[in-house]
Amino acid sequence: MNLGIFIRLAAIGFAAITPFILMSFFGLQPSLSTYWNTDGQFLFIFRNIITSYFFFTIDEWRIPACLLVLVTVFSVDIFPDIHNMIAIIFFASAAYSLYYIKRFKWYFIAFILCLPLLSYSLLHAEIGGILVLCAYHAHILIYKQILMKSNG
Repeated sequence: MNLGIFIRLAAIGFAAITPFILMSFFGLQPSLSTYWNTDGQFLFIFRNIITSYFFFTIDEWRIPACLLVLVTVFSVDIFPDIHNMIAIIFFASAAYSLYYIKRFKWYFIAFILCLPLLSYSLLHAEIGGILVLCAYHAHILIYKQILMKSNG
């Protein structure tokens, strides 16, 4: 495995564990964005920047990348309406990207199955969606590596 793949997998792993770190150190919040108002703000921003950078490297994920940057720029405490609209569009664009993938379409179904979590908690629905996205991107990276080794 080359360094680039390792860094991408580390970024995916970081994105997956960050919500749990935030919850552990800064308590349960109504949503991931409200960690902006805690001492975990840096971790929230850093995770979004790393994830956006990763998304920018994939053509089909550039729109979600831009939206994630905008979610971070328009903080929930200063621009709540704009932030919330962009966050909804981010998750919708991620669903769209998962829907139109050629392989592993079950990730779209898993992503959509996170929606009922909204009746319990926005935070839990966000985490569910993020974990599905992380699993998908890790799966694709590993799958491509296996294909390259078997063809190469």
